Amino acid sequence: MTNQDSFSSLWGIPSVQFSATAATLALLVLVMITQLALRIYRLYMHPLKSFKGLTEACISEDWLYKVTKDGTAEEQFEALHQKFNTKALRIGPNELHITDIELYKVIYNQSKPFLKHAPFYDGFNTPHTVFAELDPHLHKERRRMLNPLFSKVGVYKLEPLIHEKIYTLSSKINRLCGSKNIDIYNAVRLLTTDIITEFAFAKSANLIEEKTDEMDSWFLDAFDVGSQSVVDLQYNTILQKLVAVLPVWISELFNPRLASILNLQKYAGECMRHWQMSSGSSSHPVIFDSLKSISDEAKVSEAMDILIAGADTTASTLATGFYHILSDQRLKERLVRALDVAMPEPGKLVSLQSLEKVEYLTACVKESIRVGMAVPGRLPRVVPNGDPFIVEGQVVPPGTIVGMSAYTMHNSVEAWGSDARKFNPDRWIGPESKDQEKWMCTFSKGARMCLGQNVAPAEITLVFAYLFRNFELSLPEGHMTPKGLDRFTLQYEMPGLPVVFKARQ
Repeated sequence: MTNQDSFSSLWGIPSVQFSATAATLALLVLVMITQLALRIYRLYMHPLKSFKGLTEACISEDWLYKVTKDGTAEEQFEALHQKFNTKALRIGPNELHITDIELYKVIYNQSKPFLKHAPFYDGFNTPHTVFAELDPHLHKERRRMLNPLFSKVGVYKLEPLIHEKIYTLSSKINRLCGSKNIDIYNAVRLLTTDIITEFAFAKSANLIEEKTDEMDSWFLDAFDVGSQSVVDLQYNTILQKLVAVLPVWISELFNPRLASILNLQKYAGECMRHWQMSSGSSSHPVIFDSLKSISDEAKVSEAMDILIAGADTTASTLATGFYHILSDQRLKERLVRALDVAMPEPGKLVSLQSLEKVEYLTACVKESIRVGMAVPGRLPRVVPNGDPFIVEGQVVPPGTIVGMSAYTMHNSVEAWGSDARKFNPDRWIGPESKDQEKWMCTFSKGARMCLGQNVAPAEITLVFAYLFRNFELSLPEGHMTPKGLDRFTLQYEMPGLPVVFKARQ
């Protein structure tokens, strides 16, 4: 009889059961030892050990996942930068958040950019798009196809479409304004989504009129729910792989919110197929006319990216601008006076080129873009080999993930002065305003700068001009400051931004 048999016989435990129990315990002990060793390594031996940060942030990504999921990451990073008195905060085992504003142009460089951090961008489940492509050469080729459409000249060609959709929105506002407050946040989200779907696919989504008596749509509901699951994918590479291959109903079992993202992807595919059937029949430029050479799979991914970027980013900036202008009667009256002069005929929208010459309108647009950062959070990059990357006298090792944010740049007293957090259009009036452009990072910088850098200001200019010229707008009594959350794009919680509209006589 073996020792194990004797032991089993003595205690009345079958030998197979004992072996399984012992193996399980051994495995648990091994996992615990491994986790402990990893934590000790990350705290005391990791190349970033000398950079300050919370202990829980240094030992695992769980803390970073939680604050990102909460939608308040940048505010928490800011508080910790102050607590530790550092411009290079360790927010993950291998990640630093940087607040030295002079380093933005180093990280997001035109000629030698730091490469994108794969897990972060893979979380959007849109591989190899202009937005998510990691390879600079492949990105450059795809972007070359689209640059003419998003140039200044391309935007002027798109202007009639923007006018048309603004007229549709204003007609609905006219219909509703006597009976209820109007959520301007949802209203402009419907507007920008209708614009981008027609611009991209020559397909009128007609979300503005989807619901007769309110500013809402299935698309906004799906977007709001789906955007909350992006962070789950960014911090769970196994989930990323499963979502890419499993049917919607199975993916939903892992995370119910994933179904919303996948339904949006399905809708993007339907839009793309509509374009294929109606190609060449549009009176305005169409994005996918420039993407005929790429695969159908790549078209669907690109369609999803275009919908996300075009639908929500400009809308949140518009809502921010409306809130700040309506919160200050002096600013509103000054803008309305300028528009009354530039647009003497009510109901008639003048050209974008003419409106861009209205100094105070342009100042309000720029300040809305600065304060209403469409993408407020960090954009992670990987430190390359070569020239050392130095922050506060410390060399950041190659392979480290680093990131800066529009939130940091646009709230910097060093860049904007003591009123950096104040909505002040006057900062854009005068010769010195040109010098401030270098600190604007809403669309990022360098070779990966957002394609929409000309489209967004055009939409904001035309919307502000038409609505402030033709309606008397005010915030309702007892209004509360809308709460914005960082879901990669800035999103406002319900009830959005209710506004009182009255037709101007």
